Parts: sequence; C-alpha cells; structure tokens
Amino acid sequence: MSRQDSRFEIPAGSTTVPPHRGLLGPMKFRAYRAIWIANLFANLGMWAQSVASAWVVTEQHASPLMVAMIQVAAAIPLVLLSIVAGVLADNHDRRKLMLIGMGIQTIGGVVITGIAEFATLTPEWLILSILGISLGSALLTPAWQAAVNEQVPRSEVASAVLLNSVNYNVARALGPALGGIMLGFCAPKWVFLFNSVCSLVLMYAIWRWKRDIPARTLPPEKIREGVKAALQFTHYSTVTRIVMLRSFTFGICASAIWALLPLLADQNPDGSAALYGYMLGTLGIGAIIGSVGVDRLRQRLGTGRLISLAGAVCAAMLMILGTTNNLFCVFFALLLSGSCWIAAVSTYNAAVQLLVPDWVKARALALYQTSLYGGLALGSFLWGHMATTMTVQGALLSAGILMIICAVILYQSKLPSLDANDMLHVSSPANAAPAISFDPKHGSVMVTIEYNIPEERTHEFIRAMRRQRKLRLRNGAERWWLYRDTQERALWQEVFLVRNWLQHLRMQDRMTLADKHILDTVLAFHDGAEAPRIRLSVSYKSMRERDRTLPPLAEEPKPNTAPPHADDVPPVPEQS
Repeated sequence: MSRQDSRFEIPAGSTTVPPHRGLLGPMKFRAYRAIWIANLFANLGMWAQSVASAWVVTEQHASPLMVAMIQVAAAIPLVLLSIVAGVLADNHDRRKLMLIGMGIQTIGGVVITGIAEFATLTPEWLILSILGISLGSALLTPAWQAAVNEQVPRSEVASAVLLNSVNYNVARALGPALGGIMLGFCAPKWVFLFNSVCSLVLMYAIWRWKRDIPARTLPPEKIREGVKAALQFTHYSTVTRIVMLRSFTFGICASAIWALLPLLADQNPDGSAALYGYMLGTLGIGAIIGSVGVDRLRQRLGTGRLISLAGAVCAAMLMILGTTNNLFCVFFALLLSGSCWIAAVSTYNAAVQLLVPDWVKARALALYQTSLYGGLALGSFLWGHMATTMTVQGALLSAGILMIICAVILYQSKLPSLDANDMLHVSSPANAAPAISFDPKHGSVMVTIEYNIPEERTHEFIRAMRRQRKLRLRNGAERWWLYRDTQERALWQEVFLVRNWLQHLRMQDRMTLADKHILDTVLAFHDGAEAPRIRLSVSYKSMRERDRTLPPLAEEPKPNTAPPHADDVPPVPEQS
C-alpha cells in the first residue's frame, strides 16, 4: 500500500455546507416540521403530567425527599441505559428505536391512568410508574438526538437543536399551566390519559417519517464492543470530556430548581397547584426568550464563556429564590433561570452534534445526557435531603453558592469553535486483497508506517504525532507507539495495534475531514520520493482460527488487555 492515509476522499456533494438560513430554517423541511409539531403535543402532555404527578405527591403531604425522588426516578434510567441505547442508535435503524421508546412511554402513561382509576395513586406507585416511562425515554433519547442531522442539512443542525429546545420550553411554559387548569376541573387520571394520547400523536409522526437508511458495509457493533469504543473515543476527545464535565456540574446545581419548585410553591403564602404551574410556565417563557439571543451570544463570547456566564447568572437567581418569598422577585429569578438553562443546554447539545463524527454521535449524545441527568438525579437527591434538614430556601441558597464556585473553577475550560465542515465523512481507499487467509474477527492487527524525517524537523514532527496518536486511539486503536531507527536517524516508525481486521476496517470507515487534516500535516514532514511505507500484519491467532491444521505455538500469549499508554511520544519542550 502507498499513501493510504493521504488518499481519503470526501463524498461528492459533501465538501461544503449549505448557507445557514436562520433560526426557522429547519422548519422548511417537511419531516422535521411534522415531527416538531407532534413533539410539541407530546411535550405539552409530559409537562401537564409532571404537574399532576408532583402535586399528587405534595398533596399527600409526602416528605421533601419523596417529592425530589420524582426527579430521581425520571433521571436514573437515562443515566444507566443511555450508553447502551446510544450503541443501538449508532448501529441500527434510529426510527424503529424511537418508535419502541415511544411505545414504552405510552404504556407507562396508560399504567398510571389505570392505577389512578382503579386504585389509590400513592407516591410509591407514582414514582415506580414514572420510572417505567423513563425506561422508554432512555431508549428514545439518543436515537432522537442523533436523528436531527437526518431530518435537516448539516448547516441547519444547530438551529434545529435550538428549535427543539424552544419546543420543549414552549411546552414547559404552556403545559404546566394546562396541567394546573386540568387539575382544577378534573381528576389527575385525566391528565395522565391526556399525556398518553399526546404520545400517540408523536408516534404517528415518527411512523410517517420515511428516512433514508445509510448503507452499511460492515456488520453492526455488539453492545460491549460499542460501549468500549464510545468510552475510548471519549477518553481522547476533548469536546466530549468538557461537555460531560460541565453538563454534570451544571445539572447538579440547577436540579435544585426542578426538585424543590413544588415545595417552594406549596410553602409560599399564596401557594397552590396553579402557582406551581405558573412558576414552571415562567421558566419556559424565560427559555423561549433566551433562545432568541443564544446564537448571537455564542458568537460574541464563545461557547465556554457563554456556559460560564449562564452558570453565574443562574447561581445568582438560585440565591434570590433562596432568600425571598416575594412573588415578583421569584418570577423574575425563574425567568432568568429559564434563559440560562436553554443557553447552557442547547450549547452543550450543539457542540456534540457538530463536533462529534457521525459514527459515534448517538453514543456521545448519550454520554452527554448521562452526565446531565446524572447531575440532575444526584442533585435532586442532595437538595431534597438538604431540604429535610434545613429549609427549602436554604437548600436553594446552597445550590446557588455551589454553582458560582463551579462556574469560576471551570471558566477556563473552553470548547472549540463550532465548524460543521470538520466532521464531514471522508471515504478511504479500498484495502488490497490480503495474500493470506485469516479470520477477520479474531487476532489483532499491527499497522506499521515508516516516515523519513529530516533532522531539523524532528521536534515539529513529534508534536504533530501527538495529535495523530490521539486520532488513532480515538478511532479504535488498542495501543500506539512511535519508534526511531538506531542506525538510520531519519527513519521513524509509527506502530499501532487494532483488536482485529474488522476493527481495522471500521477505523478506516470512521475518518472525517478533521482527521484527514491531521494525517496530511504529519505526511507533510515525510521527505522522500515515495510515500511512507505501510505494513499490515495479522497475528498468528487469526490464521489458526481460520486454518486449524496449522500447528499451535509452544506458548500462546494471553491477549493484552492493558489500557493504552498515557503517552508513548517523547516529551519535547514547547517553542514560541
């Protein structure tokens, strides 16, 4: 093989991203528009049900911890199962997974309705039913998030993500008020039934969506293999790690609002179910208002600073909620909190959507959701427990203090500028037919690439290889090394191991335009008339798996399961 790494090709028609059409651009695409409208009904039903659920528990004089457990039950399945759902969404038909998830949610809503009709709806039964609904949401969410770029062009993804957040928050503004009104005229069971019907509307819209299923040349990854690939990608992906860290800390602190708001409304001198609905509606209105300026602020401040600013303002609002019962101040704080929430969450989501390649997008979004909802679940339990030992307002004040500390500590962790072009897939040249017979599913593959590097460019070459090392390990290599010949000073060898031949083919299929830039940068250091020599070697184990007539080795080594080396590139002093 020659110049294997430099001959990746960008598929025709994918080299550039069409012009951005503004916030409402995605609504021009019929599939996205139909699903968006149906999702609005589903979100209205969900928020109406959340009001009914929280008020049923509060009305039965449950403890603050029991009230907060509603948020915990809603978040736990998303924390534990999202990564598995992400593997399925990256390897199978996302539309079918969305339908299955919605079906489970609908069944859960019907169960709550049945319990409310034929038995006493205790807090324990309600929390268990919400846990079942969340199981469907855990399966649905990664596929739903990753399917956005299948409904609109890549240039509209950021706007589509923001519009989905607007959808969610429009429902949050209207749904709680709707739930409060329904509770004033009918029993909670009718609110639960209304949510089930709204879920059916969304299921119908998804069923009507006829997506183009991408052609797959390789078999789907198994669950364990897919989870390992996602965790390895995250370990070497700066974007995913920063998003997970910041969304987790933000979720812990901001969860105080969602977990304690029913109690805040109940303990207010004017407390009622309607007041709780108005408070949730105010959060939604704030999010809608905030969505208008998110793009402009992101361009002016950068993604990292925007998230830090949102955290600092949200912290101040939590402190206001924790120090006053004045409804004017409370509603003002909730309005700004809603704006901060959408600024942070939509920025996290857009960063993953645009800066993570398609082959791992659902899993990266699942890990982001796991971090966010893990923070929400942990925070809800923490603040609910604190509210039992101190006042509800004391817990809100503590959450505000913790959030301002996190915003200061994480201020310097910046996300890269959003660039949709960098994640375009590039096709790699076909491998030459192997001259030997081996099992592609067993036995490791060793890839060796030889470079001829002039002495005066050694330091620059090593720096470039640091980025290439992360690329190899991020895309699936098990181990990576860089060697220098002891006789020929200019001869360097890049060596990396891949689990098997099938994984090697997957690595080639995962290349993006950003990866190609890294490979081309390293290739530019090579000095010679011929391209770097590439050798592909398979282990003896893979040949024995295919041909059992071959004699076994005297001592067959156990497979190396050690994690990749932290850094096999020699350190080089930075130069200005």
